[in-house]
Amino acid sequence: MSGSAGNENRLEGTSRLAKVLEKRYSAEEASCLAAMLRFGCRKDSISYSEIEIDPQVKDDMILLAYEERMLLPMKSIRGSAWEDRILDYSDHERYNMPLVVRLLVGNAEETGEWAPESAARKALIEVGESRVPEVLRLLAELQPMASQGIEAGVMQAVAQRLGIELDMHDTIDRFVRCGIISPKTQRSLHSGFAKYEMNPCLSWRS
Repeated sequence: MSGSAGNENRLEGTSRLAKVLEKRYSAEEASCLAAMLRFGCRKDSISYSEIEIDPQVKDDMILLAYEERMLLPMKSIRGSAWEDRILDYSDHERYNMPLVVRLLVGNAEETGEWAPESAARKALIEVGESRVPEVLRLLAELQPMASQGIEAGVMQAVAQRLGIELDMHDTIDRFVRCGIISPKTQRSLHSGFAKYEMNPCLSWRS
C-alpha cells in the first residue's frame, strides 16, 4: 500500500470513529478522542508524549478516556483495578487500552458502528472462553445492574436463574482479562464482598 493510500485509510478510519463518538460527545471531543484511541488501539501501551492532540485539551481528554475506561494509566496504587490507577500527565507516563475497547474502536473505524456485543464476543474468544453464547446472555442480564457495581454472588445467582452452569471464578477472570469488568477494591474492602464495575463503553449504542 502506498503512503498516500495508507494516510487516506487512516483518515477515513479516524473520521468514522469520530462520527460514532459524536453521538456521545461534542465534535471537538470526539475528534480528539478518535485520534487518541485510534493510535492507542494499535500498541500495547502509549506514552503521554505520543498522544498527538491539541495540548490545551490533552489532559482533559486523557481524563475523560480514563473515566470512561477507554484508556487506562498503567501506574497503580495497589494492583490492576481500574479505580486504583494513578493519572499522571508527565511525558513518560504510559497508558493502555482494555481488550474489549480495542475491538470496539477497531470495528468502529472499519464500519462506523459501535458494536458492544460483537466486541465482547471476540474478546471472550480471544481469552479462551468456550461457552461464549451463554456468557453473553449472562453479560446482557448483568448490564442493567452495573451502575452501582455487581457482586460476584449476584453474578452467580443470575447465571443460576438463566440455567447457565459456569465456574464463576473462571468466568470473572476472563471478564477481567477482556476488560469487561474490573474489581471495585474500595467497596469490596469496606463491605467484605467482591464487587465489580463494568466497562461503561459496553452500554453505548450507535
